[in-house]
Amino acid sequence: MDNLIADIRQAAVQQDANHRIKAVLKDWLETLASDEAIKNNIPDYDEDEHLLFEDDNVAIWHCRYRPGFSVPAHDHQIVATIAVYDGVENNTMWVKTPEGGLKKQSEIPVKAGEVLQFGATAIHSVNCVSDEDSLAVHVYQGNLTKTERSLYDTKTGTALPFSDENYQKLVSQG
Repeated sequence: MDNLIADIRQAAVQQDANHRIKAVLKDWLETLASDEAIKNNIPDYDEDEHLLFEDDNVAIWHCRYRPGFSVPAHDHQIVATIAVYDGVENNTMWVKTPEGGLKKQSEIPVKAGEVLQFGATAIHSVNCVSDEDSLAVHVYQGNLTKTERSLYDTKTGTALPFSDENYQKLVSQG
């Protein structure tokens, strides 16, 4: 993981960071697919969402979503790139309606070996649709933990500040 983190950090400060980060992640996934030893040496993190690195240019997270687990709709306010290396992570993309609600725009299943990148204003929710854990590296082009962003109630379209309390509130509403 150290080499991957170093490569992403270097890509994040380049002028064409979107393209370079996506390319680094695609190369990493290709390497994993052809070298089981490397895949077997990825640490088994205790937390389902584990921060690998963060500075003002980039935040790199390892994410494990258990079968059936869902993340409420949210935005990042920075470009996000997701590289799934095991299982399937389904991303539901949402758009704001003129009436102030949210409308489901599309569903994008990201399977092992695939990369998804979306813009700073995108709103998405995530769920694990595979029978096994979905394992991925999520890269954000900025300091995610210091970025003001929102969670969304998809039934009402209400935007809430992204906080642990609001996150738990939306998760409990199911």
